Amino acid sequence: MDSLKRTTLSESLWHKTRTLRYDDLPAPVIDKIKDLTLDTLGIALGSTTLDFGIATRALVCSWESTGGASIIGEHRRVPAHAAALVNGVLAHGQDFDDTHTESVTHPSACVVPAALAVAESHGANGRDAILAMAAGFESMIRLALPARNQFHLHGFHTTSITGTFAAAVIASKLRELDDTSATNAIGVAGSFTSGLLECVPAGAGAKRLHAGWAAMGGIMAADFAGRGLTGPTTVFEGKLGVFNSFIRGEPITIAEILDGFGDDWTLLDTRPKLYPCCHYLQSFIDCARRLRDERGVCAANIATIRCRVAEGSVNMICTPWTTKQAPRDAYETKFSLPFAVAIALHDGRAGTSAFTLDNARRPEIAALMARVTFEVAPEFSVKDMPGDIDIVLADGRTERVVQPRVRGDRTAPISRAELLDKFHDNLRATPFANRADAISASVLDLDAQQNLDTLGALLRGVE
Repeated sequence: MDSLKRTTLSESLWHKTRTLRYDDLPAPVIDKIKDLTLDTLGIALGSTTLDFGIATRALVCSWESTGGASIIGEHRRVPAHAAALVNGVLAHGQDFDDTHTESVTHPSACVVPAALAVAESHGANGRDAILAMAAGFESMIRLALPARNQFHLHGFHTTSITGTFAAAVIASKLRELDDTSATNAIGVAGSFTSGLLECVPAGAGAKRLHAGWAAMGGIMAADFAGRGLTGPTTVFEGKLGVFNSFIRGEPITIAEILDGFGDDWTLLDTRPKLYPCCHYLQSFIDCARRLRDERGVCAANIATIRCRVAEGSVNMICTPWTTKQAPRDAYETKFSLPFAVAIALHDGRAGTSAFTLDNARRPEIAALMARVTFEVAPEFSVKDMPGDIDIVLADGRTERVVQPRVRGDRTAPISRAELLDKFHDNLRATPFANRADAISASVLDLDAQQNLDTLGALLRGVE
């Protein structure tokens, strides 16, 4: 017992992840990882033709490095950390990637690019990749859970922080580092954590980089540790560690991170998105579409729109309110409560073509946005990402729809059929549309793949 008490969290976390075995993974966990991988790659492929995707791919290709990992949309292979950077940016850049709402993380945009890049470059098979992802998902989510959104409220992007550690775990497991080196990798990863959220209210695109940067940082941490560089074993609980540095003064129950690890699979509650915008907006779009389609609310007859929001979401979708009511570019529309509600009420949809500056400037949409107000609902929990819209019509009648929890967890799953529809829709306007079936088949058969060469070639666009 005394020796266990002296074991640090990073040492205990590595022990938990190192001892995970593929044969011990429940079938629902394997299926969920396949679904999340499919969803992530679909989003990334859809991002290859967008400005930030083109720029990121061009930047990394200009480094003129060679290696064994595929950049999505590029014929060449590069080192694993470089591929993970690009593919993570592609996966997160549209804000169409999934969220584990209780931990307020976007796990797949870090975990999937890191695992596929390291697995492909090291010749690992599909089962190895799935197992590494399982370890990465659980590490990333569980490290964030005790903070209860406090990283965000202190100005830091939880995804960028805990995703770096997840990528270090993934790389250490796939590269079969010894216990000392792997624990050092986790410690080194602490020096690579980053991700300020000032980019959101400032309307800057830097948030697009956070998941890819975390994936790259974790892989490089394992690279350094594998060459003998040391990191603090007290990287989490130390006086100058992650929790004390990023969320000072907030209570943290560290035991929650390890309790049930490998038995209670938190990754099963990771929620894919059906709309390409901030996850806090998903339930509001559902509510708006129900008001329009089920209640017969006509946008032209709306006098006022009152939204009730969870307190922890205000800094992402409500402030500064003047900017939310008049987004300055397409990216800002993805974090605008009034825009998301207005476009769904007016157009009845909120797909990949909806979140544009032109749409925000349409007179009928701008008029609806001006009628939106918000207030904090003290009974709402931010982890549920709820939506509540109360509309007053021109004739004085009222209509209200409340969605207490966003869909996508194990109790209200999004089906594989829905994810396949989203996958095909993401690829429709890309050069990869004609190979969508081959890519999805390869992903959904990942556990049978002897290596990732075929999938990598499909993602690169190599015939």
